[in-house]
Amino acid sequence: MARSILHIVLGVLLWVVFGYYWHIVMRRPVSPEMKHALVVVGIIVGSITVFDFFWVFHNVRIARRSRRRGRRGGSVPPASDFLGRAFVLQDDDMIRRARYVEVHIVEMADAENHEAGYKMFRVSDVIPD
Repeated sequence: MARSILHIVLGVLLWVVFGYYWHIVMRRPVSPEMKHALVVVGIIVGSITVFDFFWVFHNVRIARRSRRRGRRGGSVPPASDFLGRAFVLQDDDMIRRARYVEVHIVEMADAENHEAGYKMFRVSDVIPD
């Protein structure tokens, strides 16, 4: 709550400073270049305002159709990576809750020199230095 109030006060203060500086500028005689600059700034501000309005309207419409109401469901982890190495998981839930996950690639070869490998995941709540 205090952070929101601070943001509002800071925003109002910045607009007051902005208005004060425009007041200083507007006391000078208006040249054709200044009129052109005001028109360009006005067009840019107007364009951004219209774009923001339609963007907010678009998001409100999506929210009313009850999309994005909650978190997406977790996807099912694949059985192997794109090189064919199998995943060896400790516990799916444990991996999702972990703050730190190490992935070890273990390569092995049998007597006939057929290479096989797998990925092993290790989880930890402590992030190493």
